[in-house]
Amino acid sequence: MTKKLFACCSLLLLFALTIFSAAEAKSQAELTNISAYEVDDKILRIEIDFKGRLDSQDFLLRADRKNLIVDMYNTAPGRISKIAGKKVASADVEKISVGEFKINQTRINVTLNLSVDEKDVTFSIEPKTKKTPARILIDIPKTSAKNFDDENFDVGDKVVVIDAGHGGSDKGAVGPGGVTEKSVTLAVALKTEKLLTDSGAKVIMTRRTDIDVASPQASDAQELQARVNKAPPSTDIFISIHCNAFTNPNTNGMETFYYSGSPQGRRLAELLNEELLKYGGRNNRGVKSANFYVLKHSRCPASLIELAFVTNPTEESLLADDDYQNKLAQAIASAVKKYFNN
Repeated sequence: MTKKLFACCSLLLLFALTIFSAAEAKSQAELTNISAYEVDDKILRIEIDFKGRLDSQDFLLRADRKNLIVDMYNTAPGRISKIAGKKVASADVEKISVGEFKINQTRINVTLNLSVDEKDVTFSIEPKTKKTPARILIDIPKTSAKNFDDENFDVGDKVVVIDAGHGGSDKGAVGPGGVTEKSVTLAVALKTEKLLTDSGAKVIMTRRTDIDVASPQASDAQELQARVNKAPPSTDIFISIHCNAFTNPNTNGMETFYYSGSPQGRRLAELLNEELLKYGGRNNRGVKSANFYVLKHSRCPASLIELAFVTNPTEESLLADDDYQNKLAQAIASAVKKYFNN
């Protein structure tokens, strides 16, 4: 009896320790502060303070011309999420954007006024001391950087199809203030067209006015196929612009989609997602695969983007704002340029 009781207690203790270990492994580090400053005239430093435990395996850094992208796993954005979209003191940093890219993954995008080479960027993780919190130090050598505006960054003679979602007899989603999805998508599409055309691209619009691409009497499949048919065989990429909607008016954020059978479509969706986060500053709902008609039937790499929720009063106001539409267009154009230049 005693042996059985001891065995049961041992099993219970082992079970409790297993649960405790699993909970310990899943605990998140909380990001508490982020700052940018010059160590000297040669080094720009980005400092990320945190509470909890992080190691090099939880940290992924990429430098992409004007952007420093930091992915931090096993983390919660914490207080630094309030910094998103705000400018910082350093003249070499234009803006810092912070968002929860996926569950337990925080993405920090530092928009620089310099263009940097990833191989020159270094980082270290320093433990907490009496004087300093636990922190990540990212050092960017300014001596290897150059003005981004000096680079030849265009899209040459690439063929890009821009699809302004809905239109004509189909309003799409409608916000509480009456803003229609079809009006927002067309406005952003036209602004994007100009930016890309100015960069040398050949842009084909599925619609340039408030019309049905097929006909008012067409079925959904016929309407969507008519949009796909706008893309000639020489098309390099297809981008469909939409606004999201949900019954809960508090639901918010942007997201991008690709067809699961298209690795280049995924790459396009990822770049669009990064640029929309940087320029738009909304909650990032991530990059996802989907079987949307225009993605599945497109003959070239394609992505569908949801700019924001028109059913959210705050985002409805932004989507109707001309300045914000310009930012969204800049985000799309920037992603297209990176797609073709990387």
